[in-house]
Amino acid sequence: MAMKLTAFQFVSLATAISVYILIVLGGFVSSTSSGLACPDWPLCNGQVFPTFTTHVVIEYTHRVWTLVVTALVIATTMFAWKKYHWKHKVTKIATLTFILLLGQIILGMITVATRTLPVVVTSHLALATLVFASALTTSFVSLTQRGK
Repeated sequence: MAMKLTAFQFVSLATAISVYILIVLGGFVSSTSSGLACPDWPLCNGQVFPTFTTHVVIEYTHRVWTLVVTALVIATTMFAWKKYHWKHKVTKIATLTFILLLGQIILGMITVATRTLPVVVTSHLALATLVFASALTTSFVSLTQRGK
């Protein structure tokens, strides 16, 4: 029998999956040396829609997917606040995910500003794993809190 997901459960699961995809895209950016294809932030070569080369497409896809992740993290956090307020652990974890993501976005900007300094790139990956762990935990808790 298939489990029917609530909107909150669906969004929290989509959030965790989207964060994972973002980490994979980030790995692709690093492994193809595409990190400086867009040497400015938040624009890419001074444009919202830059001239696309292979490296720009790779880096730009990572940035655009970050917008998807951000929207899903915000939606998950809003669902948690609406359903549970601050009293429930899922709200606290979802809020932590949002805060960690904000830090991650800032660290992404610093990654570009430091021209992909290895310690910054490594920190960016380390924080990404925390964002993923937090999003995954939010999803897990939402899925195990059926009817509560």
